[in-house]
Amino acid sequence: MRGSALPRTQLFVDEPVGELRGLATLTDPDDVTAVIDLAVIGARGDGKTQFIVHAIRAMHAHAPALDGAEQVLNRDVLKLVLDPRATRPDATPPGVVPHFTFRMRSAGLFDRLSWLGAIRLACRATGVATALGVSAALLVLGAVVGGKLGFEPGVIVAASGALIAGVAALAARRRIARTGDVEVVFWDVAGEQVYSAAAADYYGLLAHLVEGRRRRAEALGRAYAFAPVLICNPVALGTADEGSPYERMRHLLPLFATLDPEAARALIAINRWAVVDPICARGALRDEVVSVASNGRGEAPAPPRAVSREQVRANCFDAEDGRDQDVRLTYLRYDTAIKTQVEVDHEAATITYAYDDGPGAFSGAAATRFLDWVIGLVRWPASRAEPVVAAAAAAMPAVPAVPMASQPPIAPQAGPALSAPLVPVVAPVQVSVPMSDSDVWARPQDLPEAQ
Repeated sequence: MRGSALPRTQLFVDEPVGELRGLATLTDPDDVTAVIDLAVIGARGDGKTQFIVHAIRAMHAHAPALDGAEQVLNRDVLKLVLDPRATRPDATPPGVVPHFTFRMRSAGLFDRLSWLGAIRLACRATGVATALGVSAALLVLGAVVGGKLGFEPGVIVAASGALIAGVAALAARRRIARTGDVEVVFWDVAGEQVYSAAAADYYGLLAHLVEGRRRRAEALGRAYAFAPVLICNPVALGTADEGSPYERMRHLLPLFATLDPEAARALIAINRWAVVDPICARGALRDEVVSVASNGRGEAPAPPRAVSREQVRANCFDAEDGRDQDVRLTYLRYDTAIKTQVEVDHEAATITYAYDDGPGAFSGAAATRFLDWVIGLVRWPASRAEPVVAAAAAAMPAVPAVPMASQPPIAPQAGPALSAPLVPVVAPVQVSVPMSDSDVWARPQDLPEAQ
């Protein structure tokens, strides 16, 4: 099938880290507008594969034509995307870092983002920031004029701003549809190896990946981004005495996030959210340890696990977006199942969590939140904006000027002709990502709503 594959270039002739396998089979696309590498880190059984499957569904992603090992890996994960009851692939063995390559079409992105995410995408990727700023200023000015000079002048000014905003929105949709696909590559990183004797090898492999991708992105004039995703399974957090693999990996997360030299960002994905609220029940003792049994319908029951309420509260319930020094953290909360049933026995301090892993995506608003985050990673190539403000002004009816009595009337001059739509240029620019000034990323536990 090599003849039918899309144009791609092999980045590494052999493995740069001899002890690990994963980069020699990687190919880099020649025909996309951006590439995003997501290193999905989690302990065995915490739900890395489930996160990847949910993310692919949320992105409405499609698989490009690939060859060899990349095609085999994509086919295995596509079976789970389309049939959640398909046989799951074996756990990632030590020394192997598999990757799964998918693409997200830029057309239709605005319809799946939040309103704030859509505005950010329009400003960063389509060059309509000035037009949106002018429209917002006119809307505010219209309210002021309406209060001082009357209703009709205010409506005229505000309508001008609304017209400019509408033209800018149409231009943004047209331009983003022309930008092409965004390729997202998920790397399955075994979390228990990240804090083992092989930790330096895993870090070195990802460092070689980022450097190779960035060099080629600069040569092609396209965008590139890298970010780690840490999986947090509330049922596997354990107790304060024994700790958990998640806590160990959480301390190492900033090291992997800063592999991207331009913007250090990371996502912490908290799955099995349906069981978090019962564990953090209002009025329960913080240091109490409960027994949680997770049973998938149609699967053999798993042995119950001892979980400290305080561990779940601190790492899941009270955690909020913010910064860990120079790393921007975003939390994603969802349940991997489409149907869940939680039974609580307060006297015995036991919780039974039954679930059905059907063909669903992220629950609640998690899909929109994930898309906002992953699209926000892209530092889009520079694009020359079409004259959106001038186009909106030309569409408005002309108002004849009233000459002053002491001056002759001024002859109207023809405005500049509108240019044809321009395509983005290939020279990349760095776009600064706004970051919160607050260094607090956990809610105070003494608030009334904290449980």
